[in-house]
Amino acid sequence: MISYLRFVSLIHRFKSIALGTVLFYSLCGCQAPLVTVEEISPQQVGKTVFLSGKVVRRAPFLDNAAYQLEDSTGHIWVVTAQNLPRLGQQINLKGKIQYQSLPFDTQELGDFYLVEIEQLSSLPE
Repeated sequence: MISYLRFVSLIHRFKSIALGTVLFYSLCGCQAPLVTVEEISPQQVGKTVFLSGKVVRRAPFLDNAAYQLEDSTGHIWVVTAQNLPRLGQQINLKGKIQYQSLPFDTQELGDFYLVEIEQLSSLPE
């Protein structure tokens, strides 16, 4: 009986430590970074980031859509399953960086794009 109580106590301690660790990392700012278009690099492919900019082009497709987002450093296409934002609309978004390779002859003409996770009313600090 005593060993069972010690085991249960150990499980409760483990749960408390795990919960504390999760809370610590969620509160310490371990979130996706705020980036500019210029800062997007091959090392970030697959990572989630926050980005802010103005919608300058739109491209509706059958199953989804895309829009081009422009900030002060450049522009990037954003693929979305949501309704397209209006041209000229200022957007804050959370998205995953992807890269589409497009080899042509001896050149690589590929480019980065974002897969929209969600549009935000404001960016996290």
